Amino acid sequence: MLFMAPLAHSARFYPMGFPADVASNSPEVLAAARENWGVYQARFDRPPISVHAIVSGGGAGLPPDPVLRGQRHLLLWMCDRENFSVCDWRRRFGFCFVTETTVADHVFFNWHFLDAIVLTLQELNFYTALHAACVAWQGSGVLLYGESGAGKSTLSYACARRGWTFVADDASTVVWDAGRVVAGTPHHFRFRAEAPELFPELRGRTTGYQLGHKPTIQVPTADLPIHTAPDCHLDRIVFIRRDGSSRASLRPVPASETVERIRADMPVFDPELEERRQRTVAEIAQLPAFELRYAHYADAVDRLEELVRGGEPAC
Repeated sequence: MLFMAPLAHSARFYPMGFPADVASNSPEVLAAARENWGVYQARFDRPPISVHAIVSGGGAGLPPDPVLRGQRHLLLWMCDRENFSVCDWRRRFGFCFVTETTVADHVFFNWHFLDAIVLTLQELNFYTALHAACVAWQGSGVLLYGESGAGKSTLSYACARRGWTFVADDASTVVWDAGRVVAGTPHHFRFRAEAPELFPELRGRTTGYQLGHKPTIQVPTADLPIHTAPDCHLDRIVFIRRDGSSRASLRPVPASETVERIRADMPVFDPELEERRQRTVAEIAQLPAFELRYAHYADAVDRLEELVRGGEPAC
């Protein structure tokens, strides 16, 4: 069982600003965690998440992406018999067993193991996670909602290039009991493979990975001339949709429709948690919400700036 496996390497990190303690028998796990979360600072006073990572065997190659299953307060990510994770959200504890080959690929290991464990346990204890980008203009936070492929990362980067503050490109979190504060992941962008065709500065210094069945380019924001922030105050919600319109347009979205759209994109966890999560959705759905249809990113950013400055949206 390796129940008493010695975990000689340990450290505390602050992913999303929340404390997380990682212990392992391998220094490579700590190196991956430091690469993933080392730039985050403590921002929220919450009990720590605890993770144990046990590394054994060389491995013949990277395993398949994990399958996620859960019952009550337990969650399981299963890649294969040598690479899997288990979490107990009530105890804020998770562990994983992985091969040396798996942990050596830091992007794969962080995405499918460390992030999967820690961010899920945080979500079930401290905040409501939303599948949306987040940017801020002159202190006013805007969530950018859209289906996979709608251009959340690309549009948020287009905003950042124009002087907006970047908070998150794909996963934004509304922190419980913090007054509509959205915490993000401002230290990297993950783009689709075609992003360098739109933004020439991304060429030549990006590395491609296959994450979530999508070709992904991960770029540290420290390498980009943009402003970032770990969190912001949320003021508006914008549902984005790319189409062939000649000019970007905005239309108001009523609160009832906002609730339906957000809930349709959220995973379902233990019923014990749903009341709190749904209450958060109902609260932010009272904010001004709009649908943005656009064909070109520059035009879309113009319309978003007009919106935040108080311009009337065109139907």
